[in-house]
Order: sequence, then structure tokens, then C-alpha cells
Amino acid sequence: MEKEYKIRFIKSDDFAHLIKWWKHYDHCEVPTVDLLPNYGMDGYVVEKNGKPIMAAFMYLTNYAIGYLDYLVRDPDYNEKDKNNMLWDLQEACGKYLLSRGCTMIWGMTSYETIANMAEKIGHDVLDDKYYVIYIHQKIHEDMTNKK
Repeated sequence: MEKEYKIRFIKSDDFAHLIKWWKHYDHCEVPTVDLLPNYGMDGYVVEKNGKPIMAAFMYLTNYAIGYLDYLVRDPDYNEKDKNNMLWDLQEACGKYLLSRGCTMIWGMTSYETIANMAEKIGHDVLDDKYYVIYIHQKIHEDMTNKK
């Protein structure tokens, strides 16, 4: 059976959707394009009937390690195929990073569903609990201005 969706590179027109989705999820700042790989153009979107459904960004480093991050989806999309889309998006991102010379791909998630899917397609998933520590420029400026 042919899939009713396709995976394509992100276009600048997609950002209105992505920003809306990121704002819906309250666990992270909305990333500015300078935080995204290639100013937001190194990522994939899953599209169905001409509408973006989910996206992920792929970071290349100057080593053989790739990084997958800022996975986001339309919070209003709840069709049965959303898990297949997520599965295919992870797989497509992995294949792209491997084709660019990465021998290891790294990513983090707080969602067990995503970790389980990654494990099913052959990724190693650590059971250890991690804490993500980062500082964003705006946070740094706010901290500096308070002193």
C-alpha cells in the first residue's frame, strides 16, 4: 500500500507551522533559526495532502557524529498514521546523516514512545536518566542584566 504522506526537506514556508507547534509544547524555548542547522534548512518535514505534520532537524558536526533534535509535530494531528510517520521520519533522518558520513547519530527525548520507536529500528537507547543542561542567549542576557 502506498503511503499517503511524503518526507521532504524543510522549506522556509514551514516555519509558521513549526513555531506554532513549538509554542504549544511548553518544555522548550522556540528555537531561532540561528540555533537550527543550516539556519533551519537541514531538516525533514512529513507532509500529508500538502500540509506539514511533523519535522526534525539534523545537525552535522566536524566529526563523524550527527545529532537529531527539535522533533516537533502538529498537536492537532491525531490520525492513525502519526506513529508510522514518526517512525519513517526517524529512519529518513538517520539515513541522511549516515549518507553524509556520520558513523554515530545522537539524540535525546523525554518521550518513551520515541525512544521505543528508535529502539525498534535498531538504535541503541540508554536506560540511564540524563539531565539536559543548556544556556540560551536570552537566558544568559537576563542573568547578566540581573547582576
